[in-house]
Order: sequence, then structure tokens, then C-alpha cells
Amino acid sequence: MLQEAITSPYVDYKYYSETYGGNKKPKDKIEGWAKQDSFDACEKRAEAVLHRISFDRVKRLPEIPDMVKDAICAMAEIDYQEEKKTPGVKSENSDGYAVTYADSGNTTGASGRVALMYQEASIYLGNTGLLYKGVSKKYDCEQ
Repeated sequence: MLQEAITSPYVDYKYYSETYGGNKKPKDKIEGWAKQDSFDACEKRAEAVLHRISFDRVKRLPEIPDMVKDAICAMAEIDYQEEKKTPGVKSENSDGYAVTYADSGNTTGASGRVALMYQEASIYLGNTGLLYKGVSKKYDCEQ
């Protein structure tokens, strides 16, 4: 069996804010993390989802490439946005305070959050083979 090479966390707040450019995102995309603690929690969940959707291939990389770090940052932003949402609410407007409620079968739960995070990860990792659902000679077989 292949050995784990890198320990987590793969991304720190400094990478998120300076290299990925997390603080430069438009306000409607993400209002920014005021505290590093909330970033760390979202990064940890994003990393867990990444291991799940990549079948733990990232754990076996000799080093973590920037595209993986960027995917984790993007996934952490999705996690943060979903965490802020009120359950059952489809949209909110604070101008005149309007709330639209989702249908009971149309709420974003844990599986919906993972699907959104997968979509975001596939932007960065779609052509790498890390998300391939079969056995990858590049990542799954010992060399």
C-alpha cells in the first residue's frame, strides 16, 4: 500500500488570502472570514471532502500542488457559504427583509453541499486524474 506523504492542513489562511486571493473575492461571492478559526474549520471539512472525492489519492502525493490547494480554498468557500445559510431558506434579501423558503424536497443538505464542493473542485482538478472513479495507473499503482 502507498504511504501518506503530507500531513494536513494543506492550506493555511495565509495561502488563502495571499496566494489564492480569497480576500479579493467580490463581496457577494464571500464576505470574507473575519477569524482564522472559521477558515480552519471550513478548510478541514473541504479537505475531508477532497479525500473522499479523490479516493484518498491526494494523501499519497509527494507534495501538494497549487491546483489542489486552490481547489481546497474554493471548496472551503462553498462550505462557508453553506454554513451561513439558514436551513430551509432558498434566498434572503436584507434590503426590505424578504425571505424565500425552499420546497421541502429542494433544500441543500450535506449531500447537496458535497455536490457543490465537487463541482468547485472539478474546476481545478478535472483533468488531473485525481477525481477519476476508476483505478488510475498514475495515482493508484506503486511505481
